[in-house]
Amino acid sequence: MHVVHRSTVILPTPPLPRRLSTLLHQHPTDFAKPDKPVTRVHDGIGKLVAEWIWRDARSDLLTIRNRPQSPSSAWLKKSFIPFRDDVKFQDDGGAEYVWKGNKPGLGLQLFGPESKTQPVARFIRTYKDYNANRENPPVVPSALLLDESVEPIRDFIVISFLLLERRRRETETATVSRARSLAIYGVFTS
Repeated sequence: MHVVHRSTVILPTPPLPRRLSTLLHQHPTDFAKPDKPVTRVHDGIGKLVAEWIWRDARSDLLTIRNRPQSPSSAWLKKSFIPFRDDVKFQDDGGAEYVWKGNKPGLGLQLFGPESKTQPVARFIRTYKDYNANRENPPVVPSALLLDESVEPIRDFIVISFLLLERRRRETETATVSRARSLAIYGVFTS
């Protein structure tokens, strides 16, 4: 089974209408080996930017560009402080970037070394735009919004986002499944 997901990256400065946005990254996941799916991230011209092998119990095995393969946790580091949802990574120049909002229900925002209050990237989930049409609102697709100042590290941002989003969805799915099984258990034991 070969599934292709497309991520759309929209640069908000200057504003670009969604219909004019172009495909900047493609990230197919290969499920040929069900026990070891592989996600590959390609840029807009088809060049391989990164790939990682999914693992359940440990960090995914990540290869970025020409770097040697290593656990994704060696590059994308979670905070050790309890109740903190920060995840950090460094670009090739050593500048540190911090993803905040890495919990179910929160919106991911990336902060750069220059500002701790103004995000340089953020993820907007799919939503219905009731301002456009109250009766039949159009569905606005999810988007990863980037400031033009982070264009040189766009690949790193997309890679880190995809790794975090995969884990978030996995956790969310497991939580929902657990809640449903408890609800069904409660129905049969009442």
